[in-house]
Amino acid sequence: MRSTLRLLVASIFGTVAVSCAAQLASGRLESSTLAENNQPLYYWRLTPVANTAQLLTLFSRSQQPGLAGDVPLVAVLRDTLGDANPENDRVVYVWLLTYSHLNIGQRILSAVPFFYWRVGKGSETASARDTHPFFDMTAPQHPVLTEAGRDLLQWTTLDPMTMPVRASSRAYRTNQLDYERLHLGEAISYLREAPFGDGESALTRTQLDSVIARLELRKRLLGGLVEESRVARVGEEAGFEQERIRSRNWELLRQCAERSGLLFEPIDLGGTTGEYAILWYPLHGSAAPAGTSLGPVWKLLNIHDPWSDDRLKKWKGPVYRRDLDENGAFLHEGMTSATQIELVPLGVYSLNYPRLPLLLIDFRDRLHVRRHEMTQRSINEITAGLIGVSHFTNWYYYIGADMYDFVVARHGAAMNQAARLDSYSEFRSALALDQQLDPKLREQIQSHVTSLDVNPMEASPAHELEAARARDALLETKAADGTLMARLDKQRRAELAYLAESKTARVASGILHGATFGVYTHRAKADDENIVRLDAYRRLDYQLQLLESLVAAGTQPEIAYDSSRIRASVSEVRTLMPSVKSPEMHARATNALERLRTLSRDENVQEDCSTALIALERSPSTMRNPAASAGVAAARRNAMIAPLDTANVVK
Repeated sequence: MRSTLRLLVASIFGTVAVSCAAQLASGRLESSTLAENNQPLYYWRLTPVANTAQLLTLFSRSQQPGLAGDVPLVAVLRDTLGDANPENDRVVYVWLLTYSHLNIGQRILSAVPFFYWRVGKGSETASARDTHPFFDMTAPQHPVLTEAGRDLLQWTTLDPMTMPVRASSRAYRTNQLDYERLHLGEAISYLREAPFGDGESALTRTQLDSVIARLELRKRLLGGLVEESRVARVGEEAGFEQERIRSRNWELLRQCAERSGLLFEPIDLGGTTGEYAILWYPLHGSAAPAGTSLGPVWKLLNIHDPWSDDRLKKWKGPVYRRDLDENGAFLHEGMTSATQIELVPLGVYSLNYPRLPLLLIDFRDRLHVRRHEMTQRSINEITAGLIGVSHFTNWYYYIGADMYDFVVARHGAAMNQAARLDSYSEFRSALALDQQLDPKLREQIQSHVTSLDVNPMEASPAHELEAARARDALLETKAADGTLMARLDKQRRAELAYLAESKTARVASGILHGATFGVYTHRAKADDENIVRLDAYRRLDYQLQLLESLVAAGTQPEIAYDSSRIRASVSEVRTLMPSVKSPEMHARATNALERLRTLSRDENVQEDCSTALIALERSPSTMRNPAASAGVAAARRNAMIAPLDTANVVK
């Protein structure tokens, strides 16, 4: 059985997966518009903030009953510094408008061990706390340090106390982390469907990739410490990886349905394409495939054999009639044919889970998926909360548990709780915005989705969408009355202080920020020249990222970029460096220019690099930085022999 399962999974990879990825990519482009009015499903709304920033809000067009008008989902604040130059634009804040702060009742219930029910709809009104950003793009390291401080507090203070204190504090912490991850996944799923533009009225592709990447990295242990130069690439690679996972799971689920005699149908929810699928059981005229063992298939699908289920033979639940074409494929809604069959839904699967199609809804057993979640959570609460098993003193238990999870996952079980939560988060948000699914089927799915809520902190998705409008209106008010501008001014001064600090000072400031739970933040003094200085920093950082990307591959830079553009970038670096008082920036400039001069075969580029390096030696920041000063001195010596080297290369 195990070898059969491995062969089934292995047969999915190869050219079939590549072709499916191409189909999914093309399908996503087609599904981004509504057939009714040929308008984009998602769009941005731009609101100026004091002429130096822009508040961009992502909307989803809605035609659902009970939801009047379009739904605001995500808002971002882009700091433009009041000019039209995109080089100094930065996305500084992200708001998830469906995210609400917890009330006192939710917090109390979240601290009760083994309480796995959602109570109430969530926050009823929007308050000033809802204008606090969901994520600060300028300080991604702060959540990492804050979490480290809370973990130390848990290990050193709360765990050694009595069992009730340890169990309740760990239950609350687990629910809090899951609640944040749930909404991180929700924000990412919205932004992946968002349009991008040239920066006029929408985020650029690079900015959108950077925001998605930062939110993805927030899920990882030390993701907030990833350098800014790598962030956009991380977001782009994450998108490619998701397409690969979906194409593989698509084909795996389709082959399982084909082998077991079931019918496979992809479903599009909330503008998504190729992310979810449903398996159907034909009521009449079909029989179980003969001559093959289907045990591994049912294990992979995580459902019981429907062909031996007496309930389906006497089914009294909802039945759906569908039309098929001459090849046995489903016809689109509104199209009819001579072949019509009656179907019973068996399960809805997410194709976003990393290893296999993940069962989200079992229509024959409402508590099937819920029991699995509750069992895994109960085991964690018993071991860490009640018994007090520690990662330090009882490390062998966690090694054994990880080995067990690895072996069971290799045999077709979804053991990654965090990845399951991500898939559930994406599904609930897509279902809440759906406009295309059959209303009867959507209602049936929605009734089963509520059984997946095991976190007391969660709120009803429909209620979150309704409350998002109130939060959007409040955010617009804060943008008009100067509240957002005051927050942005503090952020600019914090950015200036961070850029001027050494690495040691940055670590100290970050530790102090985490130790005070975000109360203290190091900021520069208020000054009318702050925008001018920040403009120089950001433009220099933009040019340095360009030069660093050119030399990263270790090949001749003129192959990828025009020499005139490279020379213009080097010239701007040389012009901006005297106004920048950052030792780190000077060190980056020295390394990039040295590397560029070595790799380039253009005499003019080499000469410009040498001139810029010599000019850097006279900078006060370079003189205070021994490493940068030594690099510039070496470049100055090399500049004297550069013409000879170039001549030898030409010969």
